[in-house]
Order: sequence, then structure tokens, then C-alpha cells
Amino acid sequence: MSASVAAAPTGASSVMLGILYGLLYLTAASSIILLNKHVLSVTPFHFPIALSSLGVLFGWVTSVIGVHTGIISLEKHKDITLTSWVKTVLPIGFFTGVTLACGNMAYFYLSLSFLQMTKALAPVALFFILWVTGLDRFHLNVFLAIVVIVIGTAVAAYAEVHFTWIGIALIVVAETFEAIKSACFQFLLANKSFTMWEGMYFVSPASLIFLAILIYSMELGPMIEEDAWGQIKEHPLMFFAAGTLGFGVNYCSLGVIKHAGSLTLKVLAQMKSIIIILFGIAIYHDIVTTQTACGYATAIVGFGFYNYAKIKAKEEDDALLAANVAAAEGAEGETEPLVKNGDGEKKV
Repeated sequence: MSASVAAAPTGASSVMLGILYGLLYLTAASSIILLNKHVLSVTPFHFPIALSSLGVLFGWVTSVIGVHTGIISLEKHKDITLTSWVKTVLPIGFFTGVTLACGNMAYFYLSLSFLQMTKALAPVALFFILWVTGLDRFHLNVFLAIVVIVIGTAVAAYAEVHFTWIGIALIVVAETFEAIKSACFQFLLANKSFTMWEGMYFVSPASLIFLAILIYSMELGPMIEEDAWGQIKEHPLMFFAAGTLGFGVNYCSLGVIKHAGSLTLKVLAQMKSIIIILFGIAIYHDIVTTQTACGYATAIVGFGFYNYAKIKAKEEDDALLAANVAAAEGAEGETEPLVKNGDGEKKV
């Protein structure tokens, strides 16, 4: 497969592939969250930044192998300069590294159920960042959906039994940086025409640089003292799964968008959140009060409405763009340049 995914099949085969990718995405996305929670809270390996690095490392290794075997093509960006990489890619790596580090550290302070619901705030931050930077237009229905999400999350947070300000601070930083990273990535993809594979190939090293700095300054000493490498060798399959699942989530989400559309991916994301909440209650005995459950339900409804509103907003924007293009072409057609005939006279 090249950097741009091959042409999608049509008809029934595309529908079946969409269902297959959807099931794989749901499995991978739910599994990696549960696995990270298990590794950090049950096993002696208490190093969230190092754990976060595995998925980034596996994704980069996969893309490097793909490039050097010819499976992934970098024809458009194979000559990218160091200066261009530092200006356009390195900042995304910084935001990615901080997002992964803070997001996994939050597992120590917040219940799995509450952690999933606070992630609903990510579209809120992203909405305002895209609006302020001019990368997206303001849509009233999207804004109203965001208000519902905020209300539901606030209700759940107020009733949360395992509420800690450290955990809240970590997840707020993680989700804010995630939103900024997404906006930067959208700008990069729109202006530089990077594909997802190219993004992984160029952004992953930048992310690993900042993750390595964080590991060195915060976790390396304890990792040596507690023989973290010995723990990895003792459970190699578990850590291998943590790395491959991170890559698998991105790959399967691309397949869902390609064969079933982005709305399907958003619906699957909501199903994933519900599954994680139920697993958190069943496996980790997360306490969910009536008020918390009402907050969860409100936020999920709001996020579902948000996804629907975003799809409608995209349709409106596409229609407006098409109308503007048609109007511009019509204006050009009405004004023809003056030309000279064979006698040197001007005529229309």
C-alpha cells in the first residue's frame, strides 16, 4: 500500500470492509485503553510516559519499514529539509509527546469511567482553536452540542468519587494539547498535502524526541531502580500488544473513514466510550452514582449531537464552496478578453 491508500472497492465489498474495519477499530481502541490501565495499575510497571512511547515507536518503525520496502511512497515529501521539518513537524511532535505523557499519567489519579468522559472535552477545545485560527467556520448547532457536552461532563465531575485536582489538571493539559496538535496537523495536511503514512513517518521521530526528554527527566531513575527492562522481558507479549495496538487504532480508523465514512467512525467512538465505562465498572469496580450516570448520559447524547452537527456543517461548507466556485466561473465566462483580428482591429 502506498502512502495514499489504494482506491476503495465499491458496492457490497466496500460495505463489508467498512464493517470489518469498524469492528477492528472498536476492538483495538477499547483494548489499548484497558491494557494501559492494567499495566499502570496492576503490574509493577508504573511508567506512563515510557508506556506511551511504545505506540509511537511501533508506528514509526512500521512506517520506516514500509518506506524502505517500497510499500509506502514519499514522492511528494522525500526532499523535506531539516529547516522545514523543524518549523512544521517538530511542534506537532511536542504536542503529541505532552498529550500522550499527561494522558497516561492521569490513569494514576482518575477512574477509568471519568477519564473517558473528560475526553469528551477535546472537541470543545478543538472547536474554538479551529474557529479562532480561521481553519473552520462557526456553526450554531455545533456550539449548542458543545454546551451540552460541557454540562454533562461538569455534572459527572461534580459527583466523581475519585476526583483529584492533579488528575484533572493532567487530563485538561492532555486534551488541550491534543486539540492544538489536531489543529496543527489539519493545517499541515491541508497546506503540505501530507498523507497519514507520511505524517507518521515524519511526526513520530519528533514525538519520540520529546518523550525521550520526559522519560530521562522524570522516569529513567526509577526505571533503573525498579528494573523496568526486566519487567518488559517478563511480560513481552503485553508490551508488544501495547505498541501494536497504538498503531492499529490509527490504521483501522483510516479504514473506517475510507469504506464507511467519518460519521461511522464517530458513532464507533461513542460505542467505545460506553464499552470502556462498562469495563471500568465491571473490572476495576469504578463507582458510578446516579448523578454521575446522568452526567455520562448527557455528555454522550451531546457528543452524538455534536458529531451529527459536524457532518451537517461539513455539508453546508461544501455546498457554499461549490456555489462560490460556480459563481466565480460564471463571472469569468461573462468577461472575455479583447483580441485582434487579422486586420489589426480589436473585437470582442
